[in-house]
Amino acid sequence: MFELKITILGSGTAAPRLERNMSGYLLEAGAKKILFDAGAGTIRQLLKLKINLLGINDIFYTHLHNDHINDLGAIIWSNNYGMVRKTALNIYGPKGFKKYFKILMEKILKPTKLNYKINVKEMWNSTIMAIPIIDDFNNKLIKNYSIDNSNKLINNKNNIIIESIKSKHTNASVSYRAEYNDKSIVYSGDTDYSNEIIKISKNADLLILECSHPDGMKAKGHLIPSLCGRIAKKAKVKKLVLTHFYPEADKVDIKRQCEKEYNGKIILAKDFMKIRV
Repeated sequence: MFELKITILGSGTAAPRLERNMSGYLLEAGAKKILFDAGAGTIRQLLKLKINLLGINDIFYTHLHNDHINDLGAIIWSNNYGMVRKTALNIYGPKGFKKYFKILMEKILKPTKLNYKINVKEMWNSTIMAIPIIDDFNNKLIKNYSIDNSNKLINNKNNIIIESIKSKHTNASVSYRAEYNDKSIVYSGDTDYSNEIIKISKNADLLILECSHPDGMKAKGHLIPSLCGRIAKKAKVKKLVLTHFYPEADKVDIKRQCEKEYNGKIILAKDFMKIRV
């Protein structure tokens, strides 16, 4: 009931690879299932795990690059035409996400009708949201979507707390921290080294950091193993997961490169890997 668990749905990048799907992470807090990012192929990864898409009511996006958000349209479409959703779908994203969503719905998807409610909210600059473990959404079918501008925090002991902070990747990208039952998981999304990612990761039980390239191949807006280790060390996290690997990262011992900076437990992500906190 009180377990916090993350499943790696996609440990890859924009580079197409059979063994590494594009970004996607399933967080389970008790009976609650939350999706962080949904790059192309995320729906299929969930199917392989026998996870019912209708059981996921909250999706958090770190930024608008396709390898992190490509399956959003497919999720909306399949919930409307391929299956019968009776609960609201709550979608969160960084600054500019509401505009992106409006274009997606009105210019690209253009459903003749929407048979369930979609709530859209932007999370930016350390906004904190509380997601109830037990859903209390009205089952009545609502044929529209809403864009929420409120930043209210619900105080309830049955909540999982989600915090966001600006990340150093695009002008509008965020990292997330999830807390439940005194346990914490941080997911960086794509980011470069910054004080912000260290701040949101402080004393986390599990830190999931992108590690796109090995040391010596640093790319702007992305991390390398030694920088990942430095972040984990400064934030004093208990366990570090490296993910979001371009092919070059799989050709060298990136764990050893990371260990030069961080002496805690390091895990190299693989698709379908489950990690309990």
